[in-house]
Amino acid sequence: MDIVICISNIKIQEMNMKTINDSIYRSFIVNTGVHTNLSCNKTTLDQIIDLVEYMTEVHSKTLCVRLDIMNDVDEYTIMERHHITRVLEETRRHLELKLRDSSNKLDLHYVWTTEQTSKTERPHYHCFILVNGNAIQDGYSVKKALNRIVMKWQRTHKQGLVHFSESNGKSGIMLNRNASDFERRKGDAVYAGSYLAKVRSKEHRPKGARFSSASRFPKRAG
Repeated sequence: MDIVICISNIKIQEMNMKTINDSIYRSFIVNTGVHTNLSCNKTTLDQIIDLVEYMTEVHSKTLCVRLDIMNDVDEYTIMERHHITRVLEETRRHLELKLRDSSNKLDLHYVWTTEQTSKTERPHYHCFILVNGNAIQDGYSVKKALNRIVMKWQRTHKQGLVHFSESNGKSGIMLNRNASDFERRKGDAVYAGSYLAKVRSKEHRPKGARFSSASRFPKRAG
């Protein structure tokens, strides 16, 4: 009976969700798999694209970083969904404090989502973080700050709970509005972020929980 209820809840969640299977969405290539067999959540794709468009409009340089937050399997304290926005906001404050003497504002924004392969496994979290590229040029600075806060929240001294995605390249995806490869790099950023939108492995999120969450930023006119 439990299995039937679980499957029913998954189907209901999928039915209430608008998904994208095409590899092109809003003129950007998105990650729907080699054979376009992996559905993406439309709302999450919109959050990612809107955020990239906004940041590249207000900053001449934007640094994009995809980071994954893991739960320490050896610790009793588990980071739940409702902790993640608080962790990211604390990371923002930590970086702003470090940049307090800089003339460039950090302007950190993010989209994040939960992934859990089964109800018995601990969840992990995928984050797409964007900052003013004139303030921070190295994505590992963002990773280091986030790792510090994650360790604090999980009450552990264990390193390696924040993973730096291969999609970041060596140090993150820098979008320079004045560079000749700006449009290509912007496409790279959207593609990297679109991993968060994949529907697979999101089935075990709590009933009624958002598929993804994003920081607030001014919407573009029109």
